[in-house]
Amino acid sequence: MQELLHHLQWLCPANWHHPLNPVIHAFCRFVAFFSVPLVAYFMRTRFGYRSLPQAIYARYGGLAALAFGLAVAYRLEQEVWSNSLVVASFYGPVQSPAWWAAAVVSTAIPAFYCFTGGMRASLFTDVFQAMVKVVFVVAVVAVVGSQAPTSLNTFNPAGSCSLPADSAAATGSEACTAAIPWKVTTCPAAQKAMATYAGAACNYTSINSSDTCALVSGVWSPPSCKISQQPVCAAAGGTWQPRNMWSLEGGLDMLIVGLLQGALSYPFFDPVLTDRAFLAEPKTMVWSFVTGGIFAIGTIFIFGFVGVFGAMEAILKPESVPCDMFAGMLAGQPAAVARYFGTAVFSIVNLVFLVSSCTVLDSTFASTSKLFGPELLGAIRRGRPLPPQMATQRHAWAGRLAIVFMAVIGTLPLLAGPTALDATTISGTMVVGLGPPVFALTFLKGYRPLVFHLPFWTGVAFGVVMQLSSTPWAQGLINVKGFQIGTGKNALLLGFNVVSLVCCWFLAAVALLDNAKGFQLAGRAAGDADDSISNDDGDVVAKDAMETTKDGKAHFMELPIYHSSKVEAVRQAEQESAIRAADAMKPKDVDRATV
Repeated sequence: MQELLHHLQWLCPANWHHPLNPVIHAFCRFVAFFSVPLVAYFMRTRFGYRSLPQAIYARYGGLAALAFGLAVAYRLEQEVWSNSLVVASFYGPVQSPAWWAAAVVSTAIPAFYCFTGGMRASLFTDVFQAMVKVVFVVAVVAVVGSQAPTSLNTFNPAGSCSLPADSAAATGSEACTAAIPWKVTTCPAAQKAMATYAGAACNYTSINSSDTCALVSGVWSPPSCKISQQPVCAAAGGTWQPRNMWSLEGGLDMLIVGLLQGALSYPFFDPVLTDRAFLAEPKTMVWSFVTGGIFAIGTIFIFGFVGVFGAMEAILKPESVPCDMFAGMLAGQPAAVARYFGTAVFSIVNLVFLVSSCTVLDSTFASTSKLFGPELLGAIRRGRPLPPQMATQRHAWAGRLAIVFMAVIGTLPLLAGPTALDATTISGTMVVGLGPPVFALTFLKGYRPLVFHLPFWTGVAFGVVMQLSSTPWAQGLINVKGFQIGTGKNALLLGFNVVSLVCCWFLAAVALLDNAKGFQLAGRAAGDADDSISNDDGDVVAKDAMETTKDGKAHFMELPIYHSSKVEAVRQAEQESAIRAADAMKPKDVDRATV
C-alpha cells in the first residue's frame, strides 16, 4: 500500500488553485488499482499464470518478453531517481553537495537492506513505515488546517488576465514587471511567477519573421505580458477571467490523460504494482488492492491540501513569504511549505517523505531483483523467463547484484535535473500500446506475437516523437501542434495519448485476426513439459522449485516476490501442466509458417 501512496503523491499540483483538483488527480490514478487486480485475477484463474512476463512469453514469444523487460527496467530506473529527487529537495539547493548526499544516502539505505534481507526485510520495514507515515501526515495536516481559511470561496481561482488593449505592460519586460505593485518586486522569483513578458514569436522557434512564419503555416504570437495571479491583474487594471474547472483548460485534460493511462496501460508498466498482483490468493489479492487504493486516495487527498495552502499563501500574501521560499511555495513543493511553518513541521514532513521514499525504493529493488534474477537469467539459461517460485540461489545472487547496478544507474539522471512528474507523464505516454496485449492475456490462446508488437511499438513511436518535440534541439524542427486537443496546459499531452491509444487498440484488434484459432507452435508446449515433476508425495511441483530446497532454503523468498504457500504453488503447477497437455493434444498442431 505504500507504493500506492507514492504513485499518487505527485498528482496534486498546487498551482491549480481550486481546492478540488487534488480529488481529480488522485482519482485519475486510482483506477489503476482496479484494472491491475481485474486483469491479474482472470490471468491467474483462467490460465494459471504466475507472473506477467511468464504470460507474455507464453503468448507472444521471447522478443515480446525482452521488449517488456526493457520497458520495465526503464520504469524501475525512473523510480530510483524520482524518489531520490523528492528526498534531496529537503536538504539543500539542487546540485549542491548536501543535495547530492541526501540523494545518494536515501537510495543506498533501502538498497542495503534489500540486498542483505530480501523480501523479509522489505515486509518488516513496510509495517513500521506505514505507521510512521499515517501518524505524521495527520499531524502535519492538522497544523496546516489550523491556518487555512474555512470557506472554499476564499481560494483564489485559476484563470487568465485580460489587459486593456492600450496597456503599457505589453511594451517590454520592464513595463511588464512594473505592473507588480507589491514590495516583492525585489524578489526575482516572485517577479517571474507573477508577470512574464513574451516577445513576438513563431511556434517554429528558428523563424523570426511573421511573413516567413505564415508561409510555413506557422502561428505568429504578438508580444504579451502574461499575468498569472488575480491580485496582480486587478492592480494592473486588467480583468481576471477564472477558468471553469470542468473544462479542458481548467484541468480536465490531465484528468482524461490520467484516466486513460491509469485504466488502460500505465499500471502494467509498473512492476511494483503488477508483481504484487500475483502474490496472495486471487480473491484476497483483489480485495487488498481495492482496500489499499481507497486508503491511499484518502491520504493523498488530505495531504494534497498542504501544497494547495502553499500556493495560496504565495498568491494572496506574497509579502509574507521569504524570497528564497517563494518559488517553492507557489509550486506547492513539500519542502518549501514545510520550511514556511518552521523547524518542527519541516522535520516531520521530511521524515514522512524519507519513509515514503524508502518504502517505494525497497519495492523497486525487489522488482529489480525479480526482473534480473529468475526472469532475465532464467531466459538466458532456460530460454524463457521463469516465475519466482522457480528461483534458485543463482537467481537470488543475480538479483542482489542487479540491485546494486540499479541503485547506481538510477541515480545518474539526476545530473540532468529531471522533474519528478516526468517519471509518469512521459513514460506513461510511451507505453500506451502495452495495454491491449496485456488485456488480451485474459482470453488469448495460442502463439500471437503480432498482438503485442504492433500496438507496443506504435505507442513507443508516439512517445518518442512527443519527447523529441519538447527538446530544445528538435523543437524548431518538429511541429506537433496539430495533435493538441483543447487549449489547456496539457493539450498536447492529451492529444498524443488519445491518438496513440486509438491507433494502438485498432492495431491490436487487427492483429487478433492472425492465428485466430489459437494454434501453438509445433513443439512449443512439449518443450516446456520438463518444468513440472512429482515430489515424494505425488504432488505436481516445479522442478526448479524443488532444486531450491537442496540447501534447506526457499530462495524465492530472498527475492522480493512470491509467498511460499505450498497449496498455491501446487495448484498453479497443476493448471500449467493441464494447459500444456491440452495444447499438445490439439489435432491441428501445425508449424507456425502454415498458420
